[in-house]
Amino acid sequence: MPRNSLNRERGFTYAMVLVAIVLVGIFAGVANMATSRIVQADREEELMFRGMAYRNAIQRYYAVAARYPRSLDELLKDPRFAYRSYLRAPYHDPMAGEESDVNKSGGWRLVRAADGGIAGVASRSGQEPMKKANFPLGLEKFDGAKSYAEWIFEYSPHPGGGVRTADPAYGGAVTK
Repeated sequence: MPRNSLNRERGFTYAMVLVAIVLVGIFAGVANMATSRIVQADREEELMFRGMAYRNAIQRYYAVAARYPRSLDELLKDPRFAYRSYLRAPYHDPMAGEESDVNKSGGWRLVRAADGGIAGVASRSGQEPMKKANFPLGLEKFDGAKSYAEWIFEYSPHPGGGVRTADPAYGGAVTK
């Protein structure tokens, strides 16, 4: 085979390897984006589950005590009873991430009632949610939220809810 033809084949092989590397990079990027969207959707579902677990636990506590719990620990073991709990285990905010201050609140921003008790929890995350509409019954108020911090899981025994503020000790702001 002439030497000139051999050089052309080597150049062709080199070009094909470069094209293959570029294609693998593109496919890896697409796969990474798809995976991150799936992970975020799973974390959103987990946030709704955990937030509603806290809301329901606060509702049950309020039904028994006629007041809001003073700490999240009271939901795990009611100090007034020997064996009563309203929440099986403490849940951490799935959107808080590793860098957040995961303290006694589990990374949650606590929503305080007028009496100083805990009326609910909200995520601290300022990240924009993927889910914008079609929330389950009871969570319709999350429609159009700009961040997960606007997903407030709050129990109010009164229709209309009244005014609540987030505890400033846990990075709070006025909520509703």
